[in-house]
Amino acid sequence: MSLTNLGLVEFVKTKLGTKYVYGMKGKVMTQANYDYLKNTYGSKMVWNSDENKVGQVCVDCSGLISWYTGKLKGSSQFAAENKLQPINTISLAPPGVAVWHQGHIGVYIGNGEIIEAMGSAYGTVRTKVAKRDFTHWFKISDIEYVEEETEMVEKGKIIVYGEEQIVDMIRKDGITYIKTRDIANVLGLKVGNKGSVPTLDR
Repeated sequence: MSLTNLGLVEFVKTKLGTKYVYGMKGKVMTQANYDYLKNTYGSKMVWNSDENKVGQVCVDCSGLISWYTGKLKGSSQFAAENKLQPINTISLAPPGVAVWHQGHIGVYIGNGEIIEAMGSAYGTVRTKVAKRDFTHWFKISDIEYVEEETEMVEKGKIIVYGEEQIVDMIRKDGITYIKTRDIANVLGLKVGNKGSVPTLDR
């Protein structure tokens, strides 16, 4: 299965509420993990209170993305590998791009919203671009960017035997579809099933 921007968005939504510990990448933190991280990064990055999270799944900001891609990278490494765009153009970005400032990274999920592993005091949360201090966004090179499938349903007219009828029109990818049940009702047919096969009868 290919990794996509839309898959990343759905993935990070399922991780809301995950505890934050600097250096963790989406696994259960053991006491040994905590001791190693504390000794390596110090109490400024790994808080004393983070020890209370031993036995729980924990992640840091870049780990939220690495958790999905399976490729361990820090926020600066992600940024260095990709073309940065100014954050004031985020409205042009598809869902699933990274938002970044020096030392921190999050995932843009669309509609001006971000999901980010924000810090030890907050965990993984949903925030607004406008209320955060990210400076850039970029497409993540480890995933494929695909467009969202758009489907619109609206009332429309069809002409049946010379008479206008109003039915639900499903418009998707430039093609208009009409529900079988609507057509059956217009034609005075009964809709049923024979096993898993739909049936139409007079």
